[in-house]
Amino acid sequence: MTPAQSVVTEQTDAHWDAIIAGAGPAGALAARRLAAAGHRVLLVDRRRFPRDKTCGDALIPDAQACLARNDLLERVRALAWPVAGGEVHSPGRLRLEIDCPTLTVPRRLLDATLAAAAVEAGACFGVGAVEDVTDHGDEGVSFRVAGREAPLRARVGILATGAHVGLLERAGLLERQRASAVAIRCYLRSRHRIDQMVVSFDRSILPGYAWIFPVGDDGDGTWRYNVGCGVVLRAGDETGPQHALRAMLERFLREFPAARALVDGQVGREPTRGALLRTGLNGARPWAGGALLAVGEAIGATFPLTGEGIGKAMETAELASDAVALALSTRTLAPLAEYPRTLVRALQPRYLGYAVAERWVGRAWLADLVVRRALRRPHVRATLNDILHERADPQRVFSLRGLTRALVT
Repeated sequence: MTPAQSVVTEQTDAHWDAIIAGAGPAGALAARRLAAAGHRVLLVDRRRFPRDKTCGDALIPDAQACLARNDLLERVRALAWPVAGGEVHSPGRLRLEIDCPTLTVPRRLLDATLAAAAVEAGACFGVGAVEDVTDHGDEGVSFRVAGREAPLRARVGILATGAHVGLLERAGLLERQRASAVAIRCYLRSRHRIDQMVVSFDRSILPGYAWIFPVGDDGDGTWRYNVGCGVVLRAGDETGPQHALRAMLERFLREFPAARALVDGQVGREPTRGALLRTGLNGARPWAGGALLAVGEAIGATFPLTGEGIGKAMETAELASDAVALALSTRTLAPLAEYPRTLVRALQPRYLGYAVAERWVGRAWLADLVVRRALRRPHVRATLNDILHERADPQRVFSLRGLTRALVT
């Protein structure tokens, strides 16, 4: 469903309870929750919806749980392609089946659906490029939008701009300009059918992985797939080796058996698109003491190792919208101080384990060893499944102690 939206102009109301810049999953969910609580909310995005977004399109259990908490899961499920499980291939091409029920839905559909839900809850959706934001503390925030001479004002502002961090920098929230990873993907139609999520930590892509995610049945004997790869960026690489990634993806499509089968049956392929990722829940401050918060990938909400970001982005939006709703109802900014503390308590410990796992998996022999043990020892395989469902810390496997336990028990 396409959300009702209008271009931000001089006629747009100038004063709001909350203005949210960025209408991805985090921004749209925050807007929906605040509007449902009775607050006047303006959700602004620089592009008209529906619009595309480079992503793996996978909603794993954490994202599904967040959607369910917000009464949106069944609405999204109606648009999604259900995938019962998946398989992980180690650098040495060892294959491990995983239990991770997933929904795949292209971001142009998901984001439009969540933004429409925000509008239905009472939020206004404006199309416009936010060029600057100023935090006035107790006096609120002001957003300057291209094409409008006077700034928009709000009692509280939320930045949900993803990997585009220019506004965070201008607001004094940015701590690290450099992105954490870079990924590319394309949509491919093929007569060959794959029913599982496929993830390959191929030697040619480490430190990173490639994927094949089914996203739909065209009903004419062809199926659609999201196919891509991503790598971790090292210090000193400002923009990411996107040219090298394209070569990696083409090699993966030629040489990885499941990918080659797709190409052999290919009937169509959309252009490859790339995007930077911010991971690890660091690189930006979620709050600097005023009336402005940041959520989602802008503050590094994407997980290291997996690159999963939709669920965690929406979880940060839940926490931020709770703090903003309390600040608006009590007419004081004091509740906003709880937001960064809640992030630390509720989410940060999970990121530490994934960061450790990312370093371990970057070593091909270690990744092969873990998968080999998982194939031979049911309890190791069960722990890996628990990690995907967030029932276990990745360090239970990806640490010296965890690896020792896997080797001797």
